[in-house]
Amino acid sequence: MTNTHRGILTIAIGKKYANQAKYLAHSCMINSPHTIRAVVTDSPDHLQNYFDIIIPFNNECDPFSIKTRLYELSPFEYTLFLDADSLVFHPVDDFWKHLEENPYVYEGTKLTSGNWYFDINEICKLLMLHWIPQFNTGQILFNKCEETKQVFDTANYYFFNHKKEGIEMPFFRGKNYSDEPFLAIALAKQGIEPINDYGRFSRTLIKAKCIRLNVKKRFARFVKNDRMVHPLVVHFCGRRNMLYYMIEKLRLSLLRI
Repeated sequence: MTNTHRGILTIAIGKKYANQAKYLAHSCMINSPHTIRAVVTDSPDHLQNYFDIIIPFNNECDPFSIKTRLYELSPFEYTLFLDADSLVFHPVDDFWKHLEENPYVYEGTKLTSGNWYFDINEICKLLMLHWIPQFNTGQILFNKCEETKQVFDTANYYFFNHKKEGIEMPFFRGKNYSDEPFLAIALAKQGIEPINDYGRFSRTLIKAKCIRLNVKKRFARFVKNDRMVHPLVVHFCGRRNMLYYMIEKLRLSLLRI
């Protein structure tokens, strides 16, 4: 029986994301081979050789709200969720120690004003919050307990009921609602603050400079927000980062597993 104490979980709904998930799994096989891998997907045949656990996608579930249901979907006690367009550059063992004292761990910034999906000050007043965290949900690190269940349940509630609660939410990229603001509201309501990860968690290449990557050599380094970071995982979201992503996928394609 597969040990489901801890592992990586991703979502791959649709051919594009199934192909991305294949490379994510490949990078994990090379750089964190002892980590169990699970995927929520509608393409089980395409991914069965890459993941230890296949979780069939329920078509009745809204795919854009699925991250607010990670608590019930994850087969792990300790879960490292990664977006499918991520690659693992180092063993992820260091992630688990952060969950020994914290149920939900993320890197981000506490906002009290400004705009991020909505007017922060207005939402804080409306929901009686002192701050709202700005962070990227391409990585979600949590363990299963009542506190994290409340986070995901609250995020799911606001995803479907934000208009009823008086929250105006723009579509993300003009198409659908993003999960990020709803998870942010839920974390703020639970009082779970971001931590300083010293540049070692997942990072996107958005607005990154001096980028140096080599998934084969376990090397990732770039400047992000005027600080040099050395992330264990790189998240290749955004069209401007596709060249870097293609190069690393090519390196993986040339490696045997």
